[in-house]
Amino acid sequence: MRIMLHMLTGVWLTWRLARRGAAFEERSRMRRAWYDRALWIVGVRFKIHGDEPERPSLVVANHVSWLDIPLIGAAVDTCFLSKAEIARWPVFGWLGRQHDTRFIDRGASQASAHFEAMQAGLDEGRQFVVFPEGTTSRGEFVRRFHPRLFAAVAGTQHPVQPVALAYEGMPNGPVPVSYAEDDRLIANVWQLLCRRETHVDLHLLEPLESADQDRRSLADGARSAIVGVLGLPVDPPSGRATARAS
Repeated sequence: MRIMLHMLTGVWLTWRLARRGAAFEERSRMRRAWYDRALWIVGVRFKIHGDEPERPSLVVANHVSWLDIPLIGAAVDTCFLSKAEIARWPVFGWLGRQHDTRFIDRGASQASAHFEAMQAGLDEGRQFVVFPEGTTSRGEFVRRFHPRLFAAVAGTQHPVQPVALAYEGMPNGPVPVSYAEDDRLIANVWQLLCRRETHVDLHLLEPLESADQDRRSLADGARSAIVGVLGLPVDPPSGRATARAS
């Protein structure tokens, strides 16, 4: 009941901010506070290690659950990039649009316009979050990162900010609250709510300078940093790695 009331409060606050055209900074303060409270209500207890980025950055993280979004959203002042299907979700799609989410069509054909939008946002002082694996896992390994998602910052002054999300269960087995493969969202949320507490360590790692690196080097460097902190295998299991884009 509390989480439903909190969600309704978020919708109402978002509607108020949208109606009066609130600036990005005000929307961001509300969003971070809302994420923090929502996580507390559902029993997620998280610790942040490291410092928030000082410069507009491309924030990249391993992807285990839909919980990754509120966790990073509570820790870092960001905008999100998400797959276009979510834009059509009832309520969530509208909330995403109001809170500066940029929705990306699958495939490389639409990439150029989105990268240009990311670059413009970074130049305006915003940070963007992407999950370069392209999908979620059970947390037992980290898939290869898609290099094309790093094109917006390669050769620029905007760094890459790796974030390692260390859920309970890593590295010795699957993350109990992972959301992957054929999981259903409602069942997954119920599983989370049935747990007394869920603990997560969120590691803000050393940023990677992009000025002298290409997108493949940035993708490999960010993944290596995250895998190292999580203590996971360097190579994902055969047949379960995301195909590497050029």
